[in-house]
Amino acid sequence: MPPYAAIPRFHLSNLPVTTKVALTCFALLLLFAMGFTALVSYPERTKYAADGARDNFAGTEWRQERGEIVEQERAKPSERQIYDIVHPHSFLMAVVFFILCHMMEMCRAPRAVKIGLYLLAFVSTVAVLLAPLLVWKRLAWAPVVGPAVIVMTATYAILTVVPLVQMWMMRDVEGAG
Repeated sequence: MPPYAAIPRFHLSNLPVTTKVALTCFALLLLFAMGFTALVSYPERTKYAADGARDNFAGTEWRQERGEIVEQERAKPSERQIYDIVHPHSFLMAVVFFILCHMMEMCRAPRAVKIGLYLLAFVSTVAVLLAPLLVWKRLAWAPVVGPAVIVMTATYAILTVVPLVQMWMMRDVEGAG
């Protein structure tokens, strides 16, 4: 039982309006960031394709070695540049993951569903965080990038939307916690 369930009549809908507004603003900013990344940034860099991920994280030299004509050449990033991508994202994503799991933990949902979401979000986050380094080291990892991004975005969206729905649209009803 989560600690929140020990509080009599605890439910997200019973939170003070100031807390609900703050959590909602956080969630909306996060949804905007996910949408921008999924619909603008990621496709611009990868074209939603494994070859695009290879180009983004390992440069276009591999295409030239295969005799392909490259419209826009990209140099292979240095090891330091790859680390500069992974390092800040590692800290940021860990904080976002923790906050989303904490918000979901305050929701009424079956324990198995929550644990499944947490594990799926964790594994996909680790895959997304390691993707630049893995593709940079070995091009064969590129096909993992797209599915990892999709799963991470989907689980983060669920972990963001469910608390919003329960906070604003549901009333305090006894349920699984």
